[in-house]
Amino acid sequence: MDIIKRKILKDKFKIQVTRLVLTLLCLGAVLSCTNNEQPNDAQQEVLAAHEKRRTATLNGDANTVASMMTDDLTFKHANAVVEKKEQFIDALESQKLLYKTLTDEDLQVRVNGTTGVVSGTVHIVVDASGTEYDLRVLFTELWVKENDTWKMMLWHATEIL
Repeated sequence: MDIIKRKILKDKFKIQVTRLVLTLLCLGAVLSCTNNEQPNDAQQEVLAAHEKRRTATLNGDANTVASMMTDDLTFKHANAVVEKKEQFIDALESQKLLYKTLTDEDLQVRVNGTTGVVSGTVHIVVDASGTEYDLRVLFTELWVKENDTWKMMLWHATEIL
């Protein structure tokens, strides 16, 4: 690939990342401007869903993880790889991704109606197709309530260097 094509691809990627960051910032601003006195029960429900998904991911339980995701899930890894639900679940099932550690640090949970956001820092040790990565990332999860069940719609991570 020549230099000009690489530069165009790099610029397009930067634009996509910028759009995502701006979208997440806008979402955060909207949620923070609403009534912050949410029922503690809703925050606990979202946190419980987060914990169940975290534990199932660690255990390689792809069926449980899949049941906790919306069909249109977007999963953005810390290395900028973007996957849809099917791709992420396939990686768990085939053991292309073997999570060894998912240790939450510094969690925040906010709920507004049928939308929940979990954000914070997580220590991840993962074997990805035979290569082990040990990293800390800032993450944001977007949860939506579908038929009285919280489902993850978005995961976005940025590595802390």
